[in-house]
Amino acid sequence: MQIQQAMGVPKSYGEEALGVLDSFVASMKSSGFVLDSLRKHGIQGASVAPLSF
Repeated sequence: MQIQQAMGVPKSYGEEALGVLDSFVASMKSSGFVLDSLRKHGIQGASVAPLSF
């Protein structure tokens, strides 16, 4: 199974923008939003990757 999704910002936006994006993704994962969304849409066999800091 593959779920091909990605988020990014142009490199020219700098490290601060990358940090904001990283914080957003971490928040969505740690709040349970991602896991709840997988379950809501009946996605089986997928797991949420661990947070990486």
